[in-house]
Amino acid sequence: MTAERMAQTLVMAEGATEVHAAQVEALAAARALIAALKQEGRHHVACSVLTAGARYTACNLQSTLPSASVCAEAVAIGMAAVAEPGAPILFSVAVNRRGEVIPPCGFCRELLTDFGSEALVCVEEDGGEMRLASVRALLPDAYKGRLRG
Repeated sequence: MTAERMAQTLVMAEGATEVHAAQVEALAAARALIAALKQEGRHHVACSVLTAGARYTACNLQSTLPSASVCAEAVAIGMAAVAEPGAPILFSVAVNRRGEVIPPCGFCRELLTDFGSEALVCVEEDGGEMRLASVRALLPDAYKGRLRG
């Protein structure tokens, strides 16, 4: 799906008023990265996250020891946390090696809640339509949610 088509098919999250060019560009950057790096047994997912100041795009790190593998969202969130300490994640989109938008796993939903409790996440519906969902909608009962901001 082209960036233009994404902008046309993206359904807004509750309270969202428009698709921002930066969100469309974040999707394109994630697709470009996974297309360049996809490798069986190494990189299967790419993710872009946005803060108010920048975009961070990363791929997952697959390990022969499964518990040592790291999701693309975690790598991108880590990049943002180092570059902009304290800056919240505002948007996230992940794609598989075919460039299809995929939802964050439970672990990544928890990380997004910790580092961007108001973040919007791009998810794909059956039939290819994409929408923006709040991370809170994706994880309504977060672990230790009462301790988070």
